[in-house]
Parts: sequence; structure tokens; C-alpha cells
Amino acid sequence: MHNSITVIYIISDRRSGSTLLENMLSKSNETVSVGELAMLKGHIKKEGPGEIWNWNCSCGKPVLQCDFWSKVLANIYDENFETKITWPYKSSKALSAALLPSITKNNLLKFIHTKKNIQTTKKLDEVYAAIANISNKKFIVDSSKDPMQALAVSECKNVDAKFIWLSRDLRAITYSKLKRWKVNKRSDKKPMETLTDSFYYKRICSAVLKIIGNKNTIKINYESLAADPQKELDKICKKFGLQNYAAPEFMELSNDHTIAGTPGRFERKKIAADDSWKDFYKQNKLLNVLGKVFNSL
Repeated sequence: MHNSITVIYIISDRRSGSTLLENMLSKSNETVSVGELAMLKGHIKKEGPGEIWNWNCSCGKPVLQCDFWSKVLANIYDENFETKITWPYKSSKALSAALLPSITKNNLLKFIHTKKNIQTTKKLDEVYAAIANISNKKFIVDSSKDPMQALAVSECKNVDAKFIWLSRDLRAITYSKLKRWKVNKRSDKKPMETLTDSFYYKRICSAVLKIIGNKNTIKINYESLAADPQKELDKICKKFGLQNYAAPEFMELSNDHTIAGTPGRFERKKIAADDSWKDFYKQNKLLNVLGKVFNSL
């Protein structure tokens, strides 16, 4: 096993391109990409997000039957197994941290220091070590997205944690969420509520990054990543010490064992920015203006 385990954790909102970035990083010979590690228990139990692919690993097998995950979990999985940090998303403490991060950052630290989350953080440490051992790779790419999960990863004792904050135009995120929810018929949220929720999430991400600090973090813009993948990947490699490699032309799975992510990850797609959201805002001018304001804050 590697003496130094480096986890590259992607922080982002949903519908921001985290699966794309995770897939691009998986093309490095130095990395093993696992998808959203926070969703591992759900995929084992067949609960929560993942029903559309029957909660299987991207290799097509159930997690406990997968050649990769069965080895990773061999001496770790038990009835108390958990890899997902839980926190009160819209509590007054979280809201205050989003609005005044410099003053109330301890509120966020308290969330991950509950008895349950401390145990989850220890389990994450074990899982990362097992992944490094089985894969024989130094860099583990985790696209779990959740900012509080990121804060817990930063406290894993055996991990050298690096963080990519993948940002995207809030108007694009809002449109993509609404479109996905309409397909899945799982939310009745309106455009304004969805936009303000996305802005709130952005503020939480920003607060967490302030706690973690600049040394081990980099901010990447989705639009820039899609427009010039090589340039953005080179920035990440330089920041975190990966060897430079050629950016892929397509997003596609190749001998991967990832969990969760967007359903589109099973399709071979040429990497390009999705600008389909712009037409939506031609008919929603007030929302467009508010989105521009939120982007600037």
C-alpha cells in the first residue's frame, strides 16, 4: 500500500459536471476513480439515488459482486458500515455559516464532529486505504460533491486530501435540475426556488473552502473545462502533482468501477459545454437577471 494516499475530492452542486471531471481525471495512469464514495452504502443496500442502473457498479455488477469493490470491502463492510456524512442542510447554523463564513465557520465543523460523523470519517479513512491497496494507485478521485463530506475528508488521518471546487453558472445548474426533475417526476420545485437553493449551496461550498484553505484547493469552472479540457487539466496536474497527460476527447467509461454520477456517464459523448439552458432564460428575464447577480456573489 502507498505510504501517502492522495484523495482528489470534487466539490460541486448537482448538474455541474462533476461526473465529467471525474471521468477526465480517471484517464490519468496515476489515478483510480471511484465515483461518489458517499453513495457506497446506498449502492450496496440498493437504496437512494441509483435506481436507474439498479445501483450496480459501472462495470455492471452489484457492488458486493464486483471484482474491485468486493476486494475493497472484504475486511471493512459490516452492519455499521457508512461512508456518507449527514448534516442539517437548511438549519439556522448552516444558514449563518453560508452568510457569514468568517464568523460562524465553527458551526460547520460541529456538524462533522458528531459521534456518528466521526465514526463515518474513520470508516472513510479505512475505505480510502483499501482502495489504494487494491488499485495500487496513489491518487483516488472521489466525486461525492457534498461540501460537508469534503470537510470530513480533510480530517481523515491517513489521507493527503486535495479539493477541486467545480463551479458552473447557477442559471445552467437551475435549468438542468428542473429538466432532470421533470424527467424523473421527483420534485415540484419552481425555477425561483431552485435558483435560490443553488445559490445557498454555492455559499456553503465557499464557506467550506475557506476552512480548508487555498493550499490544497483549486477552483475550476465547468464552462472553461468543457471549452478547453487540456488547459484546465494541466492546472489541476500542476497544483496537485500529477504528471501531465492528454485530455480525452470523449467522456466514456473504460474498465472503470465507479458508483453514482449522472446517468449520461454510460454513453460515449464528445466533451463540449451544454448551453441549451440559454434559450430558457430568454423567456425568464427576471430569473436571468437574478442568476447573474447570484453568480457574482
